[in-house]
Amino acid sequence: MPAKKTDAVEAVEVVEVAEAVAEDAKAEEKKPAAKKAPAKKPAAKKAPAKKDTDSVEDAEKKAPAKKAAAKKEPAEKKAPAKKTAAKSAKDAAKPAPVKKVIVKKNKVDVPKSEVSYGATGRRKDAVARVRLIPGTGRVFCNERDGLEFFGRQQLVDFAQVPLKAVGQHELFDVVATLHGGGVSGQAGALRLGIARALLEVNPDYRAELKRLGLLKRDPRVVERKKYGLKKARKRPQFSKR
Repeated sequence: MPAKKTDAVEAVEVVEVAEAVAEDAKAEEKKPAAKKAPAKKPAAKKAPAKKDTDSVEDAEKKAPAKKAAAKKEPAEKKAPAKKTAAKSAKDAAKPAPVKKVIVKKNKVDVPKSEVSYGATGRRKDAVARVRLIPGTGRVFCNERDGLEFFGRQQLVDFAQVPLKAVGQHELFDVVATLHGGGVSGQAGALRLGIARALLEVNPDYRAELKRLGLLKRDPRVVERKKYGLKKARKRPQFSKR
C-alpha cells in the first residue's frame, strides 16, 4: 500500500509539473507574440518604399514636367514683382508734372487806346472782329504783326483797301481777332470789317465805300460735296468695262 500511494503522489506531481510546463510554454508563446508586434511596424514603413520602387519609372517620367512647372511658376510669380519695382523706379525718376504754357510765336504788344471803332466782317468761313484805333497805319492780327500773320504783303494790302480809299491808312491802326477759314478768307473778312468800322468813324465815307463795293459781303462760298462724287462736281473716271 505505501508503494501505491507514492505512485499516486508521483502521478499527481507529474500532472502538476506537466500543467506548469504547459502554462510556462503558453506564457512564453504569448511573450514573443507581444514582442513580434512591433516587428510588423517596420514592415508597414517599408510598404511605401516598395511603392516608390515600383513607381520609379513613372517618377522619372513626371520629374521633367514637374521641374518645368516649378521653373515656370516662380518666373510667373516673380514677374509682377519686377514690373512693380520697375514702375516704382520709373515713377521715382519722373519729374513732377509741369503745366503746359502756350507761348504765342512773335507776340507783339498791341497798342491800347480809349478811342476805338469796332465792327465785324465775314468771308467764306472766316470771321474778323476789327477795332480801329488812332495810330500810324499798323496792322495787328491775333496779337501778331499783320505781315507775319498772313505771310504775304498782297493780303495785307488787300485788307487795307478801305483805309486807302478814304485816305485814312496812315491815321489808324487795325487790331483784329481772326478765326476760321484760311488766310485768303480771313483777309477778305478783315477788309469788310475795316470798311464797316470806317462808317463808325465817319458816316460820310459810305458813298465812296459803297461805290467801290467794299460794304457788301462776298456771298461766294465753297459748294458742298455731292454723294458719289469726289468733290462738288468732280466725278470718278468712267470705265465702260
